[in-house]
Formats: sequence, C-alpha cells, structure tokens
Amino acid sequence: MHWAVAIPFMVCYTTALILIIVYNPNPARPFRQVVSWAHRISGLCLLVLPAWNLARYWRDASLHLHNLRQVWSWTWDDVRWLCLIGPASVSRKITLPWQGKFNAGEKINFMMLSSTYPIYLCTGLLIWFDTSPYLSWLVHFSLAAAVATPLLLGHIFMATVNPDTRPGLRGMITGFVDREWARHHYHLWYVEHFEAVKSAIRSAPSWRSAKAVVKDGPKKPGAWKPSPAKTATAFSSSSFVPRTTASGRSVERQGDTSGNT
Repeated sequence: MHWAVAIPFMVCYTTALILIIVYNPNPARPFRQVVSWAHRISGLCLLVLPAWNLARYWRDASLHLHNLRQVWSWTWDDVRWLCLIGPASVSRKITLPWQGKFNAGEKINFMMLSSTYPIYLCTGLLIWFDTSPYLSWLVHFSLAAAVATPLLLGHIFMATVNPDTRPGLRGMITGFVDREWARHHYHLWYVEHFEAVKSAIRSAPSWRSAKAVVKDGPKKPGAWKPSPAKTATAFSSSSFVPRTTASGRSVERQGDTSGNT
C-alpha cells in the first residue's frame, strides 16, 4: 500500500514542480503537454492503485483497519514523544516513551496525508475539467506548498539521510528490519508482538500448541492476530506479528497501511 501511494505521489509532485517553475513563466516551451498529462495520469493512479491494491489483497482488510485504528489512536505517550523527539535527537540521555507499531511522527504524517488526499483528488479533477479552475488551483497549490512539501522533505530525510531512522527504509522494501532497531524504535510493538510469541511458545505444553502459537499469534486479550484461516504464506507476507529470519537478527514488520519509516 505504501508504494501504491508513494510512487504516483512523487510523480505528481515532481511534474507539478516542473509545471510551476519551468512552464508557468513561459507556457510555450516544448513538452508542456507531456508533463501536464504525466501529472494527470499520476493523479489518477493515486485513486486507482490504492483501490486496486485493496481489492487484490482483500483478505488483509482487517489488517488495514487495525492499522487505521492504531494511527488515529493517541495517548499521552505520543504527546510526550513529540515533545522529546527534538532533544532526544541531540542527547542520548533523554529516553523516549515506548511506541507501538507507529510512532507519533508517523501518525501525524499519515493523518495529514489521509486528510488532504481527497482534497487533492477533487481539486485536481476540477482543474482538469475547467470547473472553477482558479479557486481549485489555489487550493491545490496551497496544499502542496503548505502540507505536502514539508511532509515529503521530512519523510525523505528520515528515510535516507538520518542514520537513526534510515534502517526503516529497508523494512519498506524487504519487510524486515534489524531486531535491535525494532526493539529501540518500536519497543511497545516489539514487546507485545515478538516477545509475547516467544513466551507463549516456551509455555506451550506440546509442539502442536507451539506450532499454533507461531501461526495464529499469542493468545493475549486485546491483541490483534491474523485469522486462523490464513496459510503460512499469507501470514508471512502480510502479517502484523513479526518472525525471525534464519540468522535471528531481523523481525518482520509488514502490512503497514502508511509504510512510514
């Protein structure tokens, strides 16, 4: 789901930047229609690709709903995390509150994206079909300048430049992150959905029940777990519950609706 949104959005943003900087001062420059249509088609992809992804992996609908609830659910630890993340980035003496599957920064990123997403689509269609083009363009451009630009730059910085969060990029590509990195950045998620599995396996009375624990997740009240009807392959490719690789150094962290690092 992350790449179904990220790739067309990046194309949209890049082509919009070219249209504003290169073609707005001089619309007669060549290839303007090519760039303009690339912008429109990528905008349609923002609508089509996520819907196609949801339809293709409809069995994971409960996982996406779970992620949505996680993103829109806030606690005082999230507020404290936002207040402390700045000082903690320059001083290791400051301890951040435990975070779940999504930290507070990722929650804000997704909330802003999901809130502005329908506005982008509506204003883009109004501009395309020449309905209130000036007002629609003003809203469209203002959102890109005021919301999309800082979020995009911050997202890219955290994923590719900042050494503390850069390992998360591998997780969005492969589905696996380093175990210690996951323990440090998403400690609450790690404890609830990784150590709980190991504890349940140790306490299982037989190998059959231990196998069931690995497949279905820990029997913990209130904790999400995949449907027992899922096969091992489906569990591995989209499960919220982590597993270790052969080396024991990585844990699985797939199935993110936002895919944020």
